[in-house]
Amino acid sequence: MNVTIDFGGTNIKIGLVQEGAVLAKTSIPANSGDGMLARLPEAERAVRGLLAGAGADLGQCEGVGLSLPGIVDTGRKTLVSIKGKYTDAIGYDYAGWAKAAFGLPLAVENDARAALLGEVAYGAARGERDAVLVIFGTGIGTAAMMEGRVVRGKHDQAGILGGHLTTDVYGVRCACGNPGCLEAQASHWSIPQRAAKLPGFAASALARENGWGYEAIVKAALEGDRFANRLLDDLIVHWRAGIVNLIHAYDPEVVILSGGLMKSADVLLPRLTERLEASAWLSWGAPRFVVAQDPETSALLGMSYLVSRQLAGADAERNRSPEKA
Repeated sequence: MNVTIDFGGTNIKIGLVQEGAVLAKTSIPANSGDGMLARLPEAERAVRGLLAGAGADLGQCEGVGLSLPGIVDTGRKTLVSIKGKYTDAIGYDYAGWAKAAFGLPLAVENDARAALLGEVAYGAARGERDAVLVIFGTGIGTAAMMEGRVVRGKHDQAGILGGHLTTDVYGVRCACGNPGCLEAQASHWSIPQRAAKLPGFAASALARENGWGYEAIVKAALEGDRFANRLLDDLIVHWRAGIVNLIHAYDPEVVILSGGLMKSADVLLPRLTERLEASAWLSWGAPRFVVAQDPETSALLGMSYLVSRQLAGADAERNRSPEKA
């Protein structure tokens, strides 16, 4: 059994996972604007509460898996870069924290890569070797796998910055500093700001909503709100362009779609995949699209998989004879 913790922008999700099954889970508010380090003691208490509720203890756990937003150095087990939240966590000694808090070894990974591994190991893309993941959450997260290996790059940022691919060179400036990023044009955090400046917004049902995002747009569009329909059409153009960019970059056989937007997958998936073959250069056919069935647990499953694999690798290294070294 492994302890898994997923630091999201809104909630911190915590689970006990064994062999691809989530035995117990809970969540606590992230309060990400106030930093991460102040939340670690509460995360520790939540882990102990889960264990007590499951009738288990730390002695039954192999290790801790921690998924983090931003650019993660998995070798040094730390966060090296992030924008706009948890900035106090850069360079923090997570392995030391896990050892002190739980007496267990630690694996760390970027949250989107963790979710991709969870879907490939146990979920909607099980057994696939060439895949990309797009998470439509507060922002837009991505990850990629090619020939069975997660794409990382020299500086640990390859594959995970798909939300910062440009879909409009004259578009809104993103929090990352680049104008026209997919995330700045069409993510949950950016849509209300952008929509409020468009003609027709004041007359839309959306103008009377508070804290609205993906779900409210789809609902209003289905109810015949003309502004919401135009907005949704525009968002689909950006989402589709981002997906095509990922297909061109990583040549996947499957595209995994995840996050809150996929609550409306029955409405949106046909429109997202429409005209794909006309938009993408595909010499061999077209990738298969799948939807994550439980986005809340993808990263937890992926981190448990990484912990077990890391420990198995350490055992194999210890057991190698000098002749095999």
